Amino acid sequence: MIDTILPISGLFDFSGKTVLITGATGEIGAAIAKRFGEAGASLILHARKSSLALAELTTELKAQRRTSVWQIYSDLSDDGECQSMFQNLNAEGKIVDILINNAALQPVEMITELTAIGLQEMLSVNMRAPMLLTRDFAKTKGIGGAVLNICSIEALTPAIGHSHYAATKAGLLQFTRVAALELGVKNIRVNAICPGLINRDGLSTDWPEGFQSWQAKVPLGRIGKATDIANAALYLASDAASFVTGACLTVDGGMDCVPGW
Repeated sequence: MIDTILPISGLFDFSGKTVLITGATGEIGAAIAKRFGEAGASLILHARKSSLALAELTTELKAQRRTSVWQIYSDLSDDGECQSMFQNLNAEGKIVDILINNAALQPVEMITELTAIGLQEMLSVNMRAPMLLTRDFAKTKGIGGAVLNICSIEALTPAIGHSHYAATKAGLLQFTRVAALELGVKNIRVNAICPGLINRDGLSTDWPEGFQSWQAKVPLGRIGKATDIANAALYLASDAASFVTGACLTVDGGMDCVPGW
């Protein structure tokens, strides 16, 4: 069998593909949406509710190129709303080719301060929702497609005050691997990205000690940008990664290599 090699320009062409991004108004979600829009994809932007940020992102994306943009609202902590997301999309004739599970909660709480209600919400948004959406995507898509779970380096290395968050991201990472095993027969690839510290407006002033400590230790000498994650997402969802599934791509400037960081 002679291998068919796509030209470089075709590897990252998402024309004719529809990408669903949960938590699209956050720094990482918005960067991912813009990158896939630049690559020609049609976009479905998820948010918990309508907001000015979502409206502005939609306007920017529509002006970007030929990108079509659809908005969908769902509270991922609510069983019914989460499970009806793909039903609503199907009713509108929207078939998702690439699912990016990006939405997440990240409060800081010590173990002795955890509450049952807060923990349940965290588990629902960070773990249950991606599992259910992956299930519904696989049922709807048929053959082919890709799922990308945005995890965290805290799935690999713990941090004080993040026991619940780190646990959900570790669980999502293992789910990624099992889903890759089960869905490979349908040629659905499932991968994860584990971002390190990603910059946002006000981060250096809100968390000066941590910001400075990270920047001093990270091998590449800078804080991550949302576009770093977006670029990794584009690769893993593209034909350039057609033989990659069950993988975890750590995007942290090399911090995971630093002993005891």
